[in-house]
Amino acid sequence: MKYRSLSRQTPPAVEPVTLSEAKAHCRIDSTADDAYVASLITAAREWCEQYLDRTLVYTQWVMRFDRFPTSGIEAMELPRPPMATAGTATAVSLTFTADGGTTGTYAVDQFRVDRQSTPGTVLPIYAGTWPPHRIDAGAHAVTWWAGYGNSGTDVPAAIRHAMLMLVGFWYDNRSTVLVGSISKELEFAVSSLLDSQKWGSYR
Repeated sequence: MKYRSLSRQTPPAVEPVTLSEAKAHCRIDSTADDAYVASLITAAREWCEQYLDRTLVYTQWVMRFDRFPTSGIEAMELPRPPMATAGTATAVSLTFTADGGTTGTYAVDQFRVDRQSTPGTVLPIYAGTWPPHRIDAGAHAVTWWAGYGNSGTDVPAAIRHAMLMLVGFWYDNRSTVLVGSISKELEFAVSSLLDSQKWGSYR
């Protein structure tokens, strides 16, 4: 099933790497560049999430789509895994536009969620069907939480180290890198770390 749009409803409360960890990696002793280093941490997290097509720290996503799957047994895949599996950040909400144009919320006891699959999926209950709905651009939405956990330490070490490498490189190189620099070596090192976190054919 193709989706119309994907957006963050609630951003992560913390970054996978702390400011002190990034400063230690960069060997920074002063506080003068704290705001700049913090921005590099966020940029590194966004870069890694985009590369892996994953969510690192608990984030609430909203996916809008034109129609529900055509079959009651066809799963609706939720991008940017892994789905949150514990705590309060596990709620999944489905809203739809009916044929007559009214909007509604699909009752939680009428669909099931597989949080263990990659990516996570949503299906009607056994022998159930999706609600009658209008086929229209972005008329329906699903909201869910994804990420390894609510703390940076929940994120795999390989991803966190890749982030530190990116932060360190960007801190030392604030303009376009010249030919013959270490950019290719960095690219290989970072991609090798992140590739180790891929699952089968799903990144």
